Amino acid sequence: MTRKVLKDSRIKRELLKILRENDIVSGDEIGTKLGISRVAVWKHVKELIELGYKIQSTPKGYKLVKEPSKPYPWELDVKAYYYLSVDSTMNVAKELTEKGEEEWTFIIAEEQTAGRGRLKRSWISQKGGLYFSVILRPRIKLTEIEKVLIPSSRAVAKTIQEYNLSPQVSQAGDVFINGKKVSGILVEAEGELDMVDFLILGIGVNVNNKIPEDLNATSLRKELGKEVNLLEFSKKLFTNLMKGMREQRF
Repeated sequence: MTRKVLKDSRIKRELLKILRENDIVSGDEIGTKLGISRVAVWKHVKELIELGYKIQSTPKGYKLVKEPSKPYPWELDVKAYYYLSVDSTMNVAKELTEKGEEEWTFIIAEEQTAGRGRLKRSWISQKGGLYFSVILRPRIKLTEIEKVLIPSSRAVAKTIQEYNLSPQVSQAGDVFINGKKVSGILVEAEGELDMVDFLILGIGVNVNNKIPEDLNATSLRKELGKEVNLLEFSKKLFTNLMKGMREQRF
């Protein structure tokens, strides 16, 4: 299976910074600042437009009109890979880990075709939600991997609280709002009994995605009555998660 992955890009980071700081800027000026040709500038602008950025091409240059507010790698302060569609971020994370990928690498999916939760349950992962796995190497025993559930679920709950909602956390690490599930957590690990080799933490949060009527679930959009900035939510959650896990000193 071929998976199209988006990786961090210095050019896209700097290009967007220039567009945000200027009303209209010419391709020549952008190219000079970035050290690339005008044609290369046009290529990156075209790619950004295909990914949801609304960039107008005027006689005087480019103008950034609207942004998709998605957690693309060049929008984040963590190392991340972004998949427009993937079977499961857990599968990708495991493959990357076995190839030596570093700790605290985030694998994010716009949608999952075979997302999974605990006890081999499926996790419906439609566009609009936040679905990711992160690679960890905690110094814990294989029998202690559930210890990461508490700081992880607290990080999710803390982030949701920042939107003036009152989430509840179950012992299994699921997060609910008014008795309806809004987030689930999955932990998978490999190693010896006395020490984990690596651990993959998977988290799914219903943010703006549609919720099937037959599920006892909800989303932030449904609870708030408005769409949530997915990029902003992702940044808050990643920060809270990293802080919470490091405070545990695993």
